[in-house]
Amino acid sequence: MSPADIVRREEFELSFMVKALRTALGAEVIGLDVSQPFDAGTLEVIQQAFFDHHLLVFRDQNLSDEEQVAFSRQFGALEAFPEADKTKSAIEIYNVANVSPEGKHFDINDHRAIYQKVNARFHTDSSYRSIPSLASIMYGIEVLPDGTGGGETEFSNMFKAYDALPTSMKARLKPLYMVHYYEFGRRLYPELPPVPVKERSMVPPVTHPVVRVHPDRDNRRSLFITANAGNEIGGMTLEEGQALHRELVEHVAKVEFCHRHRWRVGDLVMWDNRCLLHRAMAYDMEKHRRVLRRTTVAGTGPIVGPFSHPTK
Repeated sequence: MSPADIVRREEFELSFMVKALRTALGAEVIGLDVSQPFDAGTLEVIQQAFFDHHLLVFRDQNLSDEEQVAFSRQFGALEAFPEADKTKSAIEIYNVANVSPEGKHFDINDHRAIYQKVNARFHTDSSYRSIPSLASIMYGIEVLPDGTGGGETEFSNMFKAYDALPTSMKARLKPLYMVHYYEFGRRLYPELPPVPVKERSMVPPVTHPVVRVHPDRDNRRSLFITANAGNEIGGMTLEEGQALHRELVEHVAKVEFCHRHRWRVGDLVMWDNRCLLHRAMAYDMEKHRRVLRRTTVAGTGPIVGPFSHPTK
């Protein structure tokens, strides 16, 4: 195993290691119990690993709601989910599940089950907010049995996806902004109930640059799009914007940019919404229960676009 695969910080006398996955992104943190608060040295190593790999997998965890919230708060303030259809157990918790907090397996036609299908499209969490999220942290409570197809979460690396674009496409995307709608999922699935007026007023449509500039990474660029919260692009007709959007969604789905996580009970997966997209892979929702518990670290400022860094 090469030094690049395992990061050790002996000066902090750490008992765990970070092993890079052999895919386009991600690393596994081995030997760390995240139910306990981190000391300064451990937190520094985890933050650096997150920065380097964009996604961290902590296996074999045993976390209560409160412990997951406490773990997540070590990385920043958390988003709240006041919406009724998030099937939450606490305002910081979003149950990504076809099962209620009380343990009821939703009927396939229940709108709370249908809403899970919205997540089957590549997206970044909270892109519909004026300040999108920094990170999502999801814990596996009930997962599909071994050998069952579907139910994984697939991630795509937007740094790699952007770098692989032709120069002409990068120039085309540079000035563009995309509209992100909280209620776009209702357009995808008209059988879903409309968003209540009060909820709609909390999250009006927003625009974000299609190309995101990362000042903390020497102004490196990534794509910032979503397939579950919009497909309208400013300065284009609806048809033109949708055609470009389809082309970009097909591009980010290429295998060389992606990593697919197969869930096990006790997995805690933390990913960077600033540079990754993700989607839930389809599964038989009527036959299988799937319960994942998500917390979300809030972003710290609006997205920076190319024209904020005109010399780059």
